[in-house]
Amino acid sequence: MDRKEYALALARQGFKLFPLVANTKLPLKDTDGYKSATSDLEAVSGWFKAGPHINIGLRLDAANLLVVDIDRHNSSHNGVISLAKLKEAGYELPINTYSEQTPGDGLHLFFKLKGQHPHKRVNWRPGIDILTDFVVIAPSVIDGKSYHPLSGATIAQAKQVPDWLTRDLTKSKLDVARKTAKATHKTWAGRWLDDLVQGTTTGNRNVFLTSLVGKILNTGCQSETAYELLQYANGRLETPLPDKEVNRIFISILKR
Repeated sequence: MDRKEYALALARQGFKLFPLVANTKLPLKDTDGYKSATSDLEAVSGWFKAGPHINIGLRLDAANLLVVDIDRHNSSHNGVISLAKLKEAGYELPINTYSEQTPGDGLHLFFKLKGQHPHKRVNWRPGIDILTDFVVIAPSVIDGKSYHPLSGATIAQAKQVPDWLTRDLTKSKLDVARKTAKATHKTWAGRWLDDLVQGTTTGNRNVFLTSLVGKILNTGCQSETAYELLQYANGRLETPLPDKEVNRIFISILKR
């Protein structure tokens, strides 16, 4: 699959795309990531003059889409098992929608939203994330393995999101969390996870995110994981920083 021609075909359909560094999920230098996504054919074509092997990101909110991201390579955190449990409880995801296999042997199921746009959910169920801001798409490649479609359908032919999933994603989780919370000893990791969710004031955003990403990287996780958590934390702020500033913070910590 030719990346340039595929990207141009999506742009012609009105999908907003953005370029990623080859072999990664990181936005190109001096771009604003998914917030700078465009369907301008000249701009999209220009990306490939400088880098024919760039990866491609799709802005989901502009396309009124969400992606169910299913992890299958971790036996203790397997999204397929979570899907089976949901089905047993009467909550089934239609699998005849547009879908892609990821380089890590996971699955991306694409669904059209009916209006209300929920927030991104990391670990919505064990091994399952809900993506609502952006997603890396075929024919992007990570470590020699590609994202590739699993059916003859196209992104434009994604099915409507099930009503039960919309309700689950838009209802308040706060009361449920309070009712089910158990008293536990708060660890170092627990404290920075709380920080990630609770956020900070507008005037303290740079210091907060710089400290947070440092703590995340100290866990020993992959840089791509730290970057996605940083984006998630920024997105939860009352007034998020521009992606360019978030990228600057991330790169500055990586260089230390």
